[in-house]
Amino acid sequence: MSSPAPVALPARPRLPPLRRLYELVAHLTRRDLTTTHRFTALGVAWPLARLLAQWAVLVLVFDRILTSGIRDYPVFLFCGLVAWTWFSTGLSAATGSIPGGRHLVLQPGFPALVLPPVAMAVAFADVLVALPILVVLVASTQGLAAAALFLPVLWLLQAALVTGLGWLTAALAVYLRDVPQIVGVALMLLFYVTPIFYDADRAPPGIERVLRLNPVAAIIDGWRAVLIDGRLPSAGSLAVAAIGAVLALAAGLVAFRRLEGGFADEL
Repeated sequence: MSSPAPVALPARPRLPPLRRLYELVAHLTRRDLTTTHRFTALGVAWPLARLLAQWAVLVLVFDRILTSGIRDYPVFLFCGLVAWTWFSTGLSAATGSIPGGRHLVLQPGFPALVLPPVAMAVAFADVLVALPILVVLVASTQGLAAAALFLPVLWLLQAALVTGLGWLTAALAVYLRDVPQIVGVALMLLFYVTPIFYDADRAPPGIERVLRLNPVAAIIDGWRAVLIDGRLPSAGSLAVAAIGAVLALAAGLVAFRRLEGGFADEL
């Protein structure tokens, strides 16, 4: 009696050259930015409007009512919100990018790997819209220092972190449709354990050490260091951010490449 033939696993799609991937990400990002806010009154200013509304409410509650005691609290808060909004919006969009881009993923030869980075890049465009307001707020309080030139390095670390986590959650979302809901709950909880509207220095020592192990918190601390404090981020914060970004990229890429062979069947 002959043994059954082994079942062939779906082959992973071959990736095009890096330059082609970059051009594809740039093209899809421009397309999404053009179509997302089409026929709306505020257009690309809608994300900024939501950010400003949240900022106003939190300033009212924590600076006027509860009295946070943080110097230049509106600037402190807005800086944290801009960085956090990129992370949360980018990760949420990246998680649903593969099911949402089904018509592209099912096209022969299309590299599905580019869709989570596109979601990250679209969310970063909202940061660029809010950045002039942040710069004006900083300049009108304590002024901009040369350390602000270090901000693009933090952007690279944050882009890597969002992309890596996005690859992981996007691939899992194809097989388990509860993943976007899980990510939404996780982001809601992470918002409160990340020092966005409070200062981690005011937490008890044991809790502070745990808070500072959060790569998102380390990146937000870096934003505030270079923009508000006029200094480079601490070595500890940079190490946490860099390690988190590298681990996220590695884990996300490995998981995505292993799972993408079955995307067509699941979609």
